Amino acid sequence: MRAAVLIACKNGEATIASTVRSAATQSDVYVLSDGSTDNTAEVAAAAGATVIARSVSGGKPDALRALMREHDLGSRYDYIAVLDDDTIVADDYIARLVEVLDRDGGVAVASGRIDSRWERDQRWNPYIAMRAFMYWSYQATVKRGQNALHLVNVICGANSLFRAEIFAALVEEDAPYAIDDMFWLAEIARRRLGRVAYVHAARSWTIDPHTFRDWYRQTVRWSWGQFQSVRGHRLGSFIRRDRARGRFAIRFSWFDLGYLALLVDWLPYMIEPFVFVPAAYFFRRWVDPMWFVGAYLVTSVGWIMLAAAALRRPRLLVLAPAILVLDLIYRVTMLHALVKTIRQPSVEVCRWDSPERFAIEGSAATASTN
Repeated sequence: MRAAVLIACKNGEATIASTVRSAATQSDVYVLSDGSTDNTAEVAAAAGATVIARSVSGGKPDALRALMREHDLGSRYDYIAVLDDDTIVADDYIARLVEVLDRDGGVAVASGRIDSRWERDQRWNPYIAMRAFMYWSYQATVKRGQNALHLVNVICGANSLFRAEIFAALVEEDAPYAIDDMFWLAEIARRRLGRVAYVHAARSWTIDPHTFRDWYRQTVRWSWGQFQSVRGHRLGSFIRRDRARGRFAIRFSWFDLGYLALLVDWLPYMIEPFVFVPAAYFFRRWVDPMWFVGAYLVTSVGWIMLAAAALRRPRLLVLAPAILVLDLIYRVTMLHALVKTIRQPSVEVCRWDSPERFAIEGSAATASTN
């Protein structure tokens, strides 16, 4: 095996077996049960993983670092994949990512497509519907466009494959942000270690929050980690401080330009609901305010219709009203995360904060049919 799969988890008994089985046919799998109080270690071992179980939790980055050190993975493998304990991958997932890394020496890490596990008993869940729609819309437009321009600005912590020597260097540092892969991305850009590649043909599936509380908390946490990395690493800025010389310098990079474009897109997205009423009132003499409402509904429902067709999920249309409401709440979560970043720009430890899980059965081959 040229690649090793690393899974750090805490109390992942309900999902870890499916994750291990989906990866074990294409790579060696190593699991660290980080202070679990359930049978995570036993279930993972029975599924085919090499397991370390420790009684005291140290967080995900520390758990991954422990796996690398304990098994000397940086020198034994060409590539290191990091999977979440609720993610399953297609039978050719690792091979597709390895092919990209082998072909292009400028790529430091590759991530594949991720979709929601939408089990039958959760088929009318609005929070999973929202995630399924968001994954599709972001990957079909932004990530594929960024990949064509070699400007991908996301490392998916749930399903990424790194060059072993690069991951070994990244994981030696504690991540000061709420999301570890946000830190890895920022460090890859800062150290100029290579590019991120998005491989749409490589498929994986993950469990998403199915309660409002978990959905809101995870969404805030994701945006919080991203804003922390923007603030801490000055992503999107061409001005860098030269600490050795004690002065500022300008360093242009296409990556920062791409990130700046994303930040410019985020700002109106966040504030749009709050400026809608004032804008409608100001332009009332020229434009009927209902045209603003109509334009939002037509464009939003149009995108949902495209997603329903692309994903073969007609029920997205039935759930469209809920998706529109959650879209407005999503903007609030981003503002919440922005305020949180101002108040807490870094963390001491990346702690476990996983949403409630539901058990999944079957293999990656059946995931796309649910």
